[in-house]
Amino acid sequence: CFWEPAESLLQQPGVLSTTVGYTGAPPNKPPPTYDTVCFGNDYVEAVRVVYDDDIINYTTLLDKFFEFQKPGMSRQYSSIIFVPNNEDENVEKEEAIKWKSTAILQTKGKQQRNGDNTILPYDIVQIEPLSPFYRAEEYHQSYWKKQRGRAILAILLLAGSSGAYDDLLGGGAMERIEVVTGYSFDTICNAVFLIGAAWMILERLIVRDVRELKSGDLISEVIM
Repeated sequence: CFWEPAESLLQQPGVLSTTVGYTGAPPNKPPPTYDTVCFGNDYVEAVRVVYDDDIINYTTLLDKFFEFQKPGMSRQYSSIIFVPNNEDENVEKEEAIKWKSTAILQTKGKQQRNGDNTILPYDIVQIEPLSPFYRAEEYHQSYWKKQRGRAILAILLLAGSSGAYDDLLGGGAMERIEVVTGYSFDTICNAVFLIGAAWMILERLIVRDVRELKSGDLISEVIM
């Protein structure tokens, strides 16, 4: 899953931006959606990172990738580092290979745990050439940050619908709200809660704003 790794990586000093998306498919595959990634066997859920190498170097970033990753059994959740695959830009590839080889040697015979205390061997990490990266649907971006806000709002609305604010606001305020809107305060809270829940479902079903990110697109966004 790319939600938590994207958030955890963004909290690291020197990491300027993270974007979740889909990549790793063979050439000539059509652009993905979350559904085709979930039910297909071509694309990988991935995180593209913009970082300041004066603050965090590539090897440290790979250490953090290993710590925060959430690999699974399917291609969708594979543990993969994507690197340039041409002679002019093979530094990252060489560093990734060296990082993996060194980590395997250093942890040979030991149980290596990642950030959530799951035992993971370094040899599960694959190194593959870069392929087109598609920015995932907007509802996937900063996912947990959005969900925490929504969860707090939902709790407040449910409290309002149960009458928890009656004493705080007083009967007069409640009556004025009903006079102005034509609805009781608890009815308004219930309605807003249901509309929000319906939108979350609809958003998942109808939003299809996946787009390919070219090299440098994220850096340009950070600079702007």
